[in-house]
Amino acid sequence: MSRTESNLPASVPSLTAAQPTAEQTPTRFRQTGLACLLVIVTLVLYQPVVHYQFLNYDDNEYVTANSHVQMGLTLRNIRWAFTSLDASNWHPLTWISHMTDYQLFGLQSGGHHYSNVLFHCANVVLLFLLLQLVTGKSWRSFMVAALFAIHPLNIETVAWISERKSLLSALFSLLTLGCYGWYVQKRGLYRYLLTAALFALALMAKPMAMTLPVILLLLDYWPLERLSFERKAGAESALFLRKIFPFVLEKAPLFLLSAISASITLIAQARGGSVADSNALPLVVRLKNAAVSGVTYIQKAFWPSRLAVFYPHPGSLLGWSKVAFALVLLILITFTVVRFYRRRYLPVGWFVFLITLLPVIGIVQVGRQAMADRYAYLPLIGIFLIVVWGSAELADRLAIAPSLRAVVAACTLIALALTTRSVLPSWQNSLTLFTRARELAIVPDYQIEGLLGEALDSAGRFEEARQHFETARALNGRDPLARYNIGTYLLREGKPLDAISEFQTALQFSTDRTVTASILNNLGVSYLLSENYVEAVRTYTEALKLDSSHYSSLLGRGQAFYKQQKYHEAADDFARALAIKPQAVAFLWHGKALEGAGQIESAIEAYNETLRLDPGSAEAKNRIAALALKK
Repeated sequence: MSRTESNLPASVPSLTAAQPTAEQTPTRFRQTGLACLLVIVTLVLYQPVVHYQFLNYDDNEYVTANSHVQMGLTLRNIRWAFTSLDASNWHPLTWISHMTDYQLFGLQSGGHHYSNVLFHCANVVLLFLLLQLVTGKSWRSFMVAALFAIHPLNIETVAWISERKSLLSALFSLLTLGCYGWYVQKRGLYRYLLTAALFALALMAKPMAMTLPVILLLLDYWPLERLSFERKAGAESALFLRKIFPFVLEKAPLFLLSAISASITLIAQARGGSVADSNALPLVVRLKNAAVSGVTYIQKAFWPSRLAVFYPHPGSLLGWSKVAFALVLLILITFTVVRFYRRRYLPVGWFVFLITLLPVIGIVQVGRQAMADRYAYLPLIGIFLIVVWGSAELADRLAIAPSLRAVVAACTLIALALTTRSVLPSWQNSLTLFTRARELAIVPDYQIEGLLGEALDSAGRFEEARQHFETARALNGRDPLARYNIGTYLLREGKPLDAISEFQTALQFSTDRTVTASILNNLGVSYLLSENYVEAVRTYTEALKLDSSHYSSLLGRGQAFYKQQKYHEAADDFARALAIKPQAVAFLWHGKALEGAGQIESAIEAYNETLRLDPGSAEAKNRIAALALKK
């Protein structure tokens, strides 16, 4: 193949699958062996997660309380996945992945966790193979992939079922990079379209992949070396722009995909109420936090300590001295890598880190976190490239023996692996996770208090849970979840009228559609228990406007209709609930509604279904016996 066809310098290894020769065979064996070693290490390291539980933090929204996911892979649900903006995102591929897991494992959390581990393994191997193919450096590529496999900052992405979106997006991002290299070798429409399709899949898993076209420009500089930033003496400054313009134009369709994804994401997050109020977090505050967080990610990459699921946003409390230090450090690193641009891995690694982190650094604040370990999953690769290639170059210049290099590398990996295994148990359930987050939080945080309270509530430790709910409310009286949790606690104590007050206040402050739907559902329960059936129907209807498949709201409104003797309306709601979850309680109520509507045979069938699912149901047996006497 000619240089003109491939647009690659001769020094870049080919990406096509060539027939192995006797000379290549040892390399192929080494590649396979190293890839297998990476998989084995990753599987062993993360083996404990198969025994971990679902969390009360997003896992309910993605799996355990999501009626669409629990209906499995159907055409209706796949259509929903492509049209839904639930969870403040448009990520149909993520929804389909969770549906597939539910189809396979139900609510057995181990299967969902193991899927995450397998996706992480795939990403590790892909990273290794791609680096090895384009650089020809097996051991350096192995070290980068090994760091990626075991680094403690990646625990959150692997051990949290809800982070399936990050794993899937990374998988298709890496496949996009590989396909792009294939396209560069011999440019053609088919190869370009396949690259674009893989990029689209990455965006459909998580929109964080939107920076990928810029990363492809960096790859043109290194390791593909299609593009050079060097200018001859006396050349005009416009030469650089003329040189880079064709490469930017080449990626215009990909930039368009990024723009579309970004637009949909902003709409989804605004609709879901996830974007922070600019009055609460002004732009200056967000920029200050972004600078400090960027440096904190670097610090945790080199010294991964005090890792937690949630880092509270400091808001206006962040001092200018810390911000100034962060800005100086970031500028200094940027100046250094640009100054030594001939070592191409330096600017590429650094800008991979900065650019992939940009969408989630908090300039557009989503959620209340200052930063999150999961956001570093792909950006860390840039840091690893600098460290590994820089260390190897330094070792070459100092003529350090290969054996000593191997010892240092092994010790580094072992230390990181031990750190990962020491932090990993905190992810085994919500109680351990948020107990650790509370211990590591610099100041008390209402969201951590609320989540820890929910974990204690699920564990049956109700009084302890209530204390944390009240602490959350005291820290932030405008937190809808704190009031929702207290209201739910009051419901359990049999105080529906007191609960109504908490739920109504919670509604005033809720901006998240999912949270609002849950508040409305429990407010409906309060009205139902208070025998205010008209308000119960109205409230449940409002919840169903936000989520037409909200199982509990369908069941609750059906009961409110039944109490009003509106049997046909009740039967319709119970039938819709059964289409989502065919549970004994829904069949029982459906039977009662059908009986009230005079459909005796259908009612008996519903009661029999109740007994099939719950053979001990005394009410179903009594209703069947009573109907038999009427015949």
